[in-house]
Amino acid sequence: MTQCCKNIKETVQMLASRHKDIHGSVSKVGKAIDRNFDAEISAVVAETVWDTPDRQKYLSETIVEHLYRQGMLSVAEDLCQESGVVIDMSMKQPFLELNRILEALRMQDLRPALEYVLILFYYLNNNKMLNNFVLFVCFIRWAVTNRQRLLDLNSSLEFKLHRLYFISLLSGGISNQVEALQYARHFQPFASQHQRDIQILMGSLVYLRHGIENSPYRSLLEPNQWAEICNIFTRDACALLGLSVESPLSVSFASGCMALPVLMNIKQVIEQRQCSGVWTHKDELPIEIDLGKKCWYHSVFACPILRQQTSESNPPMKLICGHVISRDALNKLTMLEN
Repeated sequence: MTQCCKNIKETVQMLASRHKDIHGSVSKVGKAIDRNFDAEISAVVAETVWDTPDRQKYLSETIVEHLYRQGMLSVAEDLCQESGVVIDMSMKQPFLELNRILEALRMQDLRPALEYVLILFYYLNNNKMLNNFVLFVCFIRWAVTNRQRLLDLNSSLEFKLHRLYFISLLSGGISNQVEALQYARHFQPFASQHQRDIQILMGSLVYLRHGIENSPYRSLLEPNQWAEICNIFTRDACALLGLSVESPLSVSFASGCMALPVLMNIKQVIEQRQCSGVWTHKDELPIEIDLGKKCWYHSVFACPILRQQTSESNPPMKLICGHVISRDALNKLTMLEN
C-alpha cells in the first residue's frame, strides 16, 4: 500500500510538472497574439459593408457555397435553416456530385468520374440533369462525338481517367491481361495527343506476368497520380459548369490576409505623420497592394476621356472603330452630337 501511494504521488508530481510547462507555453500564445495582431481594424474597413439585408444574404450564400464545395453538406443545410437562405437545387446539385466523385477518386474508384464526364456532356448539350447515373458503356459511343468540349479547354481529363483505370487493371496482374487489352481500345481517340503515354502503357504489358512493380514501368503505380487526377477533375469539371475552381470565400479570405497587414501599416504611418486627410475613402486604396498573379482575374480599365475607372454601373464600351471608352463618356459624346 505504501509503495502504491508513493507511485501515485510521483505520478501526480510528474503530471503537475508537465502541466506547468504546457500552461506556460499556452499563456505565451495569448501574449503573442495581442502583440502581433491588432484587433481594431475598423479604420481600414468600411462600416457599412454589411449594413443591408441584401448584403448579409450575399454573405450567407457565399458561406453556404463554400461549405458545399468542401463537402460539409449538413453544416451548409443548418446554416440555410438558421439564416433563412434558400439555395436552388440546380446550384446545389453540381457540388453534391463533385464531392461524391472526389471522395470516390480518393478511394481510387474511377467509375463515378468516368460516368460523370460523359453525363456532364449530355447535360450540357441537352440542358437537363439526369436523375440517376447510368453505366459507362451506355454513353461511350455518345461521348466520342461530344469529346470536343474538353478538348476546347485543352483538357486531358478523359484520357487521364482512362489511363488510371488501365493502370488499375495492370496492378491486378496477369489475370487482367485480356481485360486490359480490351480496355486499351479507349485510347484510340487520344493517339495523336498522347502517343508517347499510350506507348508506355502498352509497353508495360510485356512485364505483366512478373508484376509491374518489379519492372521499369513501376512509376505507373505511384500513388501521387490519384491526388493529381482529383485536382484536374475539380478544375475541368468546374470549368465545364462555369464555376470557379476556388470558392469566392476562399479567394476573398486569402486576399484579405495579404492586404490587411499592409493596410494596417499604412494606417499607422498616417497616424504617426498626422496626415489623416490622405486616405478619406474606404472604398479606395492609398497604394497598390500586390496580391500575386493567383488573384489576378481581370484588369482595371480607365476611360481615356473621363480619366476614371470603369465599374459595373459604368462598364467599358467598345466603339465601331475599335477604341474602348466608358459608358458615361459614350453617353456624353452622344448628347454632344445631338
